[in-house]
Amino acid sequence: MRKNEFRNNNMQERKHNSTGGKNLQAFKKRSRCENSKLNRNKNEIDQPPPLKRKVVKGRKKIASTSLYLYGVLPVEAALIHRRRKIDHLYLKKAADSSKRLRKIRLLGEQYGIPVSEVSVKKLEEMCPDALHQGVVISCESLPYSSFSDLPQTVEGKYNLIVALDQITDPHNLGAILRTCGFFKVSAVVVPQDHTSGLTAVVAKASAGVSEWFPVISVPNLARFIQQQKSNGFWVVGLVEDAVENVSELSQDRPIILVLGNEGKGIRPLSRRHCDWLVSIPGNPEVSSLNVSNAAAVVLFHLQNQHQIF
Repeated sequence: MRKNEFRNNNMQERKHNSTGGKNLQAFKKRSRCENSKLNRNKNEIDQPPPLKRKVVKGRKKIASTSLYLYGVLPVEAALIHRRRKIDHLYLKKAADSSKRLRKIRLLGEQYGIPVSEVSVKKLEEMCPDALHQGVVISCESLPYSSFSDLPQTVEGKYNLIVALDQITDPHNLGAILRTCGFFKVSAVVVPQDHTSGLTAVVAKASAGVSEWFPVISVPNLARFIQQQKSNGFWVVGLVEDAVENVSELSQDRPIILVLGNEGKGIRPLSRRHCDWLVSIPGNPEVSSLNVSNAAAVVLFHLQNQHQIF
């Protein structure tokens, strides 16, 4: 009888220990899961939420509607011509020690734009790797012009239009705009795609000319050129391999000057619509000029030889 009781007690004790062990293992497993969940929640709190990228529909070249414009000349031109909405003007501390910055401050205050003095470090954070010259504005993107915005000649025609066939470098675009503004070109026309937008870099490279100079965007550059030919324009393409050089230009009618991409030049379809292909003579050891320099050479020649401006 005692042997049976002892055996039963041992069996119950082993069963109890076995059940307790399983419960302990379940408790440890549950604790590990809860700790893992707590750690995961903690990491989610510590990490910033992912940035949401703005999806831009359509075919507009400028995706962002807000940007920082920097530099004395671009900011001054933006304040004077007011073709874009300006949200805030930032000046370096002690800006009144500079005559140009003092003028910019007065322009901002005149138009009711909020003005703040900030450290140079803050300006550098706003415009990294940029020559801001102690002044930055937050503003909207610059809109393109339309043909209705253009001034006309006495005869009702535009004297000269420069068509840029896929100029993608913003520094080149800015330099060309500055040159066109200097030589009183009527307008610059760019294709809607595969070209630099009117960015802050363009504004800086153009020395602020982009803030007032007419830049027109068209869906199809070749079609635009073809249409303007029927309106009486003579289309001149500047290419490296042309037999005739720019000094032979002798047309007195309105001209469209076509300048090509930095690497590929004028596209075949645009080239076929040109009435005349010309090149710039020079040292054969150097194949070509930068497109902005080439624009300056041709425009200088047209101004001096034909007085079409």
